[in-house]
Amino acid sequence: MKPKKPMKRLTVYILSIIGWCYLDACQTKDPIMPAPNGAVAVTKVNPEKAYFDVANLANAEFQFELRGEDFGRNVPVKAIELWIGLNAPRVTLTSAMTACGNGVNCLYPAAALAPLPSRLGTSDRLLRTIETLPATVTIKASDAATAVGTQLSALRLNDTFQVKFVVQTQDGRRFDAFHDGICDETRGQVGDCRLVIRVDNRKALYQPLR
Repeated sequence: MKPKKPMKRLTVYILSIIGWCYLDACQTKDPIMPAPNGAVAVTKVNPEKAYFDVANLANAEFQFELRGEDFGRNVPVKAIELWIGLNAPRVTLTSAMTACGNGVNCLYPAAALAPLPSRLGTSDRLLRTIETLPATVTIKASDAATAVGTQLSALRLNDTFQVKFVVQTQDGRRFDAFHDGICDETRGQVGDCRLVIRVDNRKALYQPLR
């Protein structure tokens, strides 16, 4: 009788292929894409000028430091456009809206002080373009009102301006829309899609108002 080694080899070979296919099936075949090239604005608000004082709008200023960030992807920032829009929800914040704990038994206003997403809208207007970076940017309440086509006297408590950033790079690209997870200053991320300027009646720590 002839030995059955060839058959045994074939069996081992087949089992090896099945095992390899099983293990390979547990692994994804989707390629891991590299992070796309891109650039964003980065800001730091001056706590001494972090809102528009409703009692002194004629002299009110909002100020922040501005720079560009390309995440080391070699797309240097050339300039940053500042677009501004007015959100006038006419919201009255009650103590139940500001003093509730951990979202339990809270009351919420019927309108958003700073609506998301922070994309450019048809009512947004170009305020200025910053070409020398980093820069200290100061926005007067009067300039903000003029830019959006309203009067200082028309502003009310809890109105908000939203300053949105469009980034121009040295290679000619223009980034005007960003992933909310990248540009979300409420999470302390690297980039900022926008800043929110409140018309307020008291000095307070700057809060972006999601």
